[in-house]
Amino acid sequence: MTCTIGVDIGTTSTIGIILNTKNNKVIYKTTRPTKLISKKTGWAEEDPSQWEKNTISILKEIGRYAQIKKISIKSLGVTGMLPALIILDKKFKPLRFSIQQSDSRTEKEIKKIFPTDFKKQEFTKITKCGVNQQLIAPKLLWIATNEPKNFKKIHMVMGSYDYINFILTGVFSIEHNWALESGLMDFKKKKFTNYLLKLGKIKKEWMPPINHSEKIIGKIKKQIIQKTKLPKDISVIAGCADHIVSAFMAGVVEAGDVLLKFGGAGDIMISSKKPFKDTRLFNDFHIIPGLYMPNGCMATSGSMLNWFIDLVQLDTKKIISHKLLDKKITKRKSLKTTCTILPYFLGEKTPIHDIHAKGTIVGLTLNHSIEDLWIAFLESVCFAFYHHIDVIKENNIIVKNFFASDGGSKSQVWMQIMSNLLQKPLKIIVGHHGSSHGAAFLAAKAVNLYSDYSQAQKFNSHYLLVRPQKKYKDYYKNKYSIYREIYLSLSNLYPRFNKIDL
Repeated sequence: MTCTIGVDIGTTSTIGIILNTKNNKVIYKTTRPTKLISKKTGWAEEDPSQWEKNTISILKEIGRYAQIKKISIKSLGVTGMLPALIILDKKFKPLRFSIQQSDSRTEKEIKKIFPTDFKKQEFTKITKCGVNQQLIAPKLLWIATNEPKNFKKIHMVMGSYDYINFILTGVFSIEHNWALESGLMDFKKKKFTNYLLKLGKIKKEWMPPINHSEKIIGKIKKQIIQKTKLPKDISVIAGCADHIVSAFMAGVVEAGDVLLKFGGAGDIMISSKKPFKDTRLFNDFHIIPGLYMPNGCMATSGSMLNWFIDLVQLDTKKIISHKLLDKKITKRKSLKTTCTILPYFLGEKTPIHDIHAKGTIVGLTLNHSIEDLWIAFLESVCFAFYHHIDVIKENNIIVKNFFASDGGSKSQVWMQIMSNLLQKPLKIIVGHHGSSHGAAFLAAKAVNLYSDYSQAQKFNSHYLLVRPQKKYKDYYKNKYSIYREIYLSLSNLYPRFNKIDL
């Protein structure tokens, strides 16, 4: 049995899988929890040593399983969120917790680096990146200002899965999508340049070489083999961005394919033949060479629904759940309601890039029920997705196929609302193992266990198809227009809430 390993350094857990390349099945999966640390409002950090411990623990478990089942493991791929920031000292130990991509502490640093629109435009022309909270230079400038002792000790800079790759191989490498989203790479030259590095007071020697996702960077070290009892001679690839490889495995392979991910946050990815020029979305390289994956990320999706349910649960002895509220909605004559919600409960990333935005409920009257609010919450996420689609269409990209994945896609009501808003069929992915599966596939391809990217589609056995109901076309057209106008009307007020003295 010839297999590969996929490891996902996720926000809430570390996941490890074994992929059997003969029958194209995931034959083993195990997870370890991780903790998101938020010491102050807007901060998002994690402990890289926890990722390391989780990974070693997972590989030990996989090693035992491989021995029992007599599995031959040829390669390993690591995936994770980006662009998380990890800084190492001369002994190659993390100097502090990582600063995650969702961290929003760098407002002052961004204004300092990009004081004018001309400066922003110049930056975007070179990097194909918009000016946003994910950029690495403002984060390092924040460390230089607020943690000067840590800044002086920096010896190496990298991302989450790059760090795990170093632990496993002893090789320093930066995967090209981390490099792209970091805002430190010249897009044409595919190199970190002095001009961009100086924006964050970054030394060139801190930056490892940039590699394509499936390039083999080394072998698992003997010390790790001894710890984990894994087979010898396992190749390790440069790794991949979790959202990109997950979309690739879901079937987003042709130009115009779109994936909507209904997780704790909301992600939207589209396959494109050209890099995206509009800075309202992020740019990434597709897994398939020659293609690109413009994408967006909404701060809340399922997490906002969980908050609402927890809030309602406080006032009743009855058990409230997503399924119960969905069931109540299906008993109504229609999915319409006259109240509207802006889902900006943690500010918003794409496409508005507004850390001051707030969750907003508009249009409430005394005749509205909990079911009305639940519909409005579900709609709000769908409207936020549709806002991204508007941006995509404004850039003359033709949208062809819509896919949906993650936990929220199991809600038939939610998916029907999304399809009704799109007025397009929506393919719900069944049995999608996500980014760890994609990392294992790329690791297999790197050692010629797969010969073509199209073979990834063997894992998508079938989809559930949700068809749009034409009777809702005008309703959603009007409701979406209201949704967009509410934010434009209130955006100037939101920052004032931050100044309220409690």
